[in-house]
Parts: sequence; C-alpha cells; structure tokens
Amino acid sequence: MNEFDEFFSQGYWWVSLLGGLHCLGLGLYIRYIYNERSGNHKILAAIFSLMAVYFFTGLFTSDNAPAPLHLLFLFIIPVYFLMMPLLYLYCDRSLNDINRPIGFSRHFYPATIIAILVMLACLRIVIGYGLAPLEQLPRLSDLTILSMLLPAVLFIQTTLYFYFIIKMLIRYPGRVSRAHQDSLKDIKFRWLLVLTLALMSNWLIRVVLIIMPYYFSSQVFTINQAAAKLTLLLTVYILAIYGLKQITRAAFLRGKLAQQPKKPMQASQQLLNSEELAYLQQLMQEDKHHPKPPQP
Repeated sequence: MNEFDEFFSQGYWWVSLLGGLHCLGLGLYIRYIYNERSGNHKILAAIFSLMAVYFFTGLFTSDNAPAPLHLLFLFIIPVYFLMMPLLYLYCDRSLNDINRPIGFSRHFYPATIIAILVMLACLRIVIGYGLAPLEQLPRLSDLTILSMLLPAVLFIQTTLYFYFIIKMLIRYPGRVSRAHQDSLKDIKFRWLLVLTLALMSNWLIRVVLIIMPYYFSSQVFTINQAAAKLTLLLTVYILAIYGLKQITRAAFLRGKLAQQPKKPMQASQQLLNSEELAYLQQLMQEDKHHPKPPQP
C-alpha cells in the first residue's frame, strides 16, 4: 500500500511540474511572440499563467514549502478569483473588437478584496498562534472559516461568469448569418467557444474530484488531485494544437483576401447611373463639334 501511495505521489509531482512548465511556456510565447494589435494576447497569456500557478502548487509538500501549507495555500486561493474575470474580458474584447487598455477593471475587485481579507486573517493567526501546524489551531479560527468559505465563494463566482460568458457567445451571430462564408470572425468565435467549453469541463471535473470530497468527506486523495491536473494538462495540449491550427487558418485567409483583386464599382454604388453618364457624354461631344464663339 505504501508503494502504491508513493507511486501516485511521484506521478502527481511530475504531472504538476510538466503542467506548470508547459502552461508557463505557452503563456510566455503568447505574451511576447504572438502579438495582437488589440492587446488581448496579454489576457490570454495571463490565463495560461494562472494555470501554471495551479499546477505548481502540486510541487509543494510539508518538507519543501517555504511556509506552512495551510497558510501558503490560503495565500494562493485569491489568485484563482482572477481566472473567470480574465476569461470574460478576453471573450468580451475579442467579440466586440475592443482595443482600449484594460487598466484595473472592476472585475478584479473581488479578488483584491478577498486577498486583503486573507492577509488580515493570516496576520491575525501568525500574531496569535505563530506558525503553528494546522492541527494545533482552534477549530473555529479565521483560517478554518476562510478554508470553508473561499471554495464556496469561488464556486459561485465561476458559475456566474460561465453563465454570462455562454450568454455572450449565444448572442454572437456566428456562422448563422454567414452560412457560406468562412471569415476571420468565425475563426475567432470558434476559438472562444472551444476555450470556454474546455475550461468549463475542467472546472466540472475539479468540482467532482476535489471540491465535493473536500466538503462531504474532509479528505481529498492524491489520486483525485492527480486526475484533475492530468485532465487539465491534456486540455492545455488540445488548446495549444487547436490554437495553432486556427492561427494558421487565419493567416491563410488574410493572405487570400490580400491577393484578391478589387472588384469594380457596381452601378448601384456609383453617384450617377448609366443614363445620366450617357447624357453627359453626349453634351461633351456636342461641345467639341460646336465650339462656342469667342466673346468680345
């Protein structure tokens, strides 16, 4: 049994390391190599960077952590409240072609408030009990209340943002109004839809494997955490391959549109119709044949 636990512990560590490195590398590539005029690539890079943080938390144990694990994980949880606001802003700016700088959006306020509350609670615990193990803390301490409250608040926030994102995507007129046209907007819409569904499916898997056992049995096994992170790692690979495919298709369409000759102006778009043009041409010819006499 000990060998079985050791095997899954090692597998969980390697999955966390590989997932963190891949997400971090993908985020750096999107941030500094794949540029967009609108600046939305910075939001997408931040999303993959947050995934990297989630993976890297699996590398910490009670032996190598720079602080007690209960305090360390409590400091990391507020960062997760940035994931859904970033995804919402990325979809909103991409669909509506928004180019203005993001700045400090109001969608980041909840994460800031939660981070301040966590810092105050941890400071109070450190002042009152020091860096004591989790077992030595009172049952109804601030840490216990926050550890039970924050996952529930994160669950509610994620559900609300997914609802608004799906609602936004449903309102977007994708291929329905352009049934016979493969445009750049269609490519953008499909990418946003796949990204949202991928994150939603991983969120549901995390709820089933980690959050529900945490509330109902107060014990989350390593195999559950490893399965959730392995699924997210496979999703990152799929998103990377699909994203590169969409980038290649978009570049092909841009080149194809640039090579197309400009169509002549149609009669309906001209200022004068054919009869008016013929009448003016007739007047010009009469002026040539019957020049005006010189004026004194």
